[in-house]
This record gives sequence, C-alpha cells and structure tokens, in this order.
Amino acid sequence: MTAPMSGPPDVPMSGPPDMVPRMRNTQEMPTAPGAELTEPPVPPVSAGVPRNASADRAAVRAFRPRRVIPSVITAFLMLVIGGLVAAEVISALLGDPLRLVPYDRMLRWASSTSWSDPSVLMGALVPVLLGLLLVLLALIPGRPRLIPVRTGDKDLIIGMRPKGFARALTHAAEQVQGVDRARVRVLGRTAHVKAVSFLRDTTGLEDAVRQAVTGRIATLNPVRDHSVRVKLREKGERS
Repeated sequence: MTAPMSGPPDVPMSGPPDMVPRMRNTQEMPTAPGAELTEPPVPPVSAGVPRNASADRAAVRAFRPRRVIPSVITAFLMLVIGGLVAAEVISALLGDPLRLVPYDRMLRWASSTSWSDPSVLMGALVPVLLGLLLVLLALIPGRPRLIPVRTGDKDLIIGMRPKGFARALTHAAEQVQGVDRARVRVLGRTAHVKAVSFLRDTTGLEDAVRQAVTGRIATLNPVRDHSVRVKLREKGERS
C-alpha cells in the first residue's frame, strides 16, 4: 500500500524552449543581525569583461579633460604678443614705427640695471613660473568628465557620469539590511560612504555595507579600481 501524494501531481513542461520558465539564481545582499530588508535585492550581474590594456588606455584618454581654459588663455596671450611684435616690425620697415612699446625707456632701464637687481630677478621669475604651470597642467591629468567603463574593445568606449556612478553605489548601500539611508561621494578613486542605521547593534554592518558597495563597483566594472571607505552612525546620532 502506498499513500497518495497530497497536492497536484508533477506535470512535465512542454512547448517551445522560450516558453519554459527558468529558475533565476538569486544572491542575498549582506545582512546585519536583527535587520529587515528595505527593498528586494537585485541579483548582481557578472561583468565578465577581460582586462585589455590598450582598450583601458583608450577609454581613459577619451574622457581625459582637454584643459580648455588654460589653452585658450595661453593662445590669447601668444596672439596678442605676436600681433604686437608684427605691428612694430612692419611699421618700422615702412619707416613709420608705431612705438607702442617704449623701447628707448626700456633700453635705458636695462643699461643701468644689474642682473642681481630684485626687479630683474622678479621679472625673470614670473615667466618661468608661468611656464612651469603650463607644463604641470599638460602632464598632470585632471578630473575626468566621465568614469570609463571596461569593455575589452578599444573601439567601444563607454563612460558613466560621476553622479550616476555615485547614485548606483548609494542604492547598493541602502539595500543592505539595517541601513536606513546612505550617501556616497566619489572623490578620485575612492568611494566615501556615509550610512545611517536604525539598529542598536551594528556589529558587522559596516563590513556588510563595504561588501555591497564593492560588489556594485565590480558589477559596473570601471577601468580604474575604486576603494571604499564607510562611515556608519546610528539614527539620531550627529555626524
């Protein structure tokens, strides 16, 4: 004797493959003791993009700031100086010099002034400092307009806005059980997370927030790695 099974019998699924339901792999977000989910977790998507050095360099170069303001200022100054020199030379060749620059007075000053005079040293120091500033602006990379995302193909360049990147990390932090609200600021290659918890016992919560944000960064897969710093405080506590 066999007891009948309770509930409807198993019925094999049939039909086209795209009509057969598939089980979705889910992964729970890090939790802290005594917390409740504020929002259903979103399964992370594996980036799966291999590292390609040439593609990464192309993406970084594409979003590097162009230093437009220093370039425009330098070009304008060079244009003014070049136009002044050309006007003086052409007018002198035509026999009617403009004398926009007081050459005679400058010649008398230079003839009566030694190289060790403070005014001469300051006059030489100013263009040297300006030149060094322009060299530094050309060599030191500025803040990128977009955060490059790894694609593995140098012909395919994708970037994220820093605000959108920070919002995605904020969303990941707020999904952690026990976190009431969070805020993320991306400064350079570091994500600074400020989280507020309604729990009395926040043991392990800081590590859980760090793990969630780090996992979201891995999912977004930016070209440059970002470290995560978490500052956790209880609700009602002043920061």
